[in-house]
Amino acid sequence: MTASFGFASPWALALLPLALLPLAPRISDTLLYSHVAWLPRDRLGHAAGIALRVIAVATMLLIVIGLADPRETERTVTRVARGAEIMVLMDRSSSMDAFVPPKSVYAAGAMAGGVSKNASAREVLTRFIDKRGSDLVGFMMFGTSPLLVLPFTRDKEAIRSAVASTGIGRGIPDTRLDRGLLAAIGQYERRDYNGNRVIILVSDGGARINAPMRSRIAAGLARERITVYFIYLRSSANSTDLNAITPADESSEEVELHRYFQSLKTPYRLYQTDDSSAMAAAMAEIDAQQNFPVSYVERVPERSRSTSVLALALVGCALLFALRFALLRSWS
Repeated sequence: MTASFGFASPWALALLPLALLPLAPRISDTLLYSHVAWLPRDRLGHAAGIALRVIAVATMLLIVIGLADPRETERTVTRVARGAEIMVLMDRSSSMDAFVPPKSVYAAGAMAGGVSKNASAREVLTRFIDKRGSDLVGFMMFGTSPLLVLPFTRDKEAIRSAVASTGIGRGIPDTRLDRGLLAAIGQYERRDYNGNRVIILVSDGGARINAPMRSRIAAGLARERITVYFIYLRSSANSTDLNAITPADESSEEVELHRYFQSLKTPYRLYQTDDSSAMAAAMAEIDAQQNFPVSYVERVPERSRSTSVLALALVGCALLFALRFALLRSWS
């Protein structure tokens, strides 16, 4: 897209006529000689004189334009990259503060000294964000109510800070996953569909969704064409294994949630993780799947060009000094 230009101080352009001053003849430039016809034709000197005036005019123009502060005005450009629109929805309930024990540990009392599910998720999410290219990423937390930490952006530093913020304080006692999912879906509303839309749900699965909310969530996912990835963080080896459930299994909160997601008409994938390495493998698989062309509109801020213009004017001044020293000032 062609940039539009403007001036921060257009009044300075009134000084442009001063650039014509070097073209005016000056007596000091004349050298007296008794018989001009005896002088050989000085083509080089004639060209140097013309160059001196042209450079002087150009330098004066550049100085005046630099004082006017030329700027590229703010504009929007459409770019095409590879990636997806990803909303990370992270559980911030108190259960996420629990430590993840080694696979050989079954007793809850033996969890001390491990890594919390929250810390493990933060570490893996940060590596995932750093690895991705041109994704548009948003970040939300949910407990009793959803909290939008960061709207969709490509600023990786802001995304890393948003992920790190989940480590502040303690988790919230209640888990309202239904509100979190509706809020995440709402971030896609009134947005143009420019590429794959993904919600990455990071949770230990301890939540139930009633029938009315299930209908609203299913309708929203279908309407906005969103894929759901459920990163299920198991608390211990005694936690429900969602990969091994059968229709006859008792319906715990985790099983009920998984079966609900399976019933959706929109794409859904479960990634069950027992530790940070398993979660990293899950995020790597998501990274490989969500790498399709996506178009997006980027706002390019206003940018001053006065520094470049004044730098050219400085070069012109240096050339003028060099030419002036090369000119013959007298016959003696």
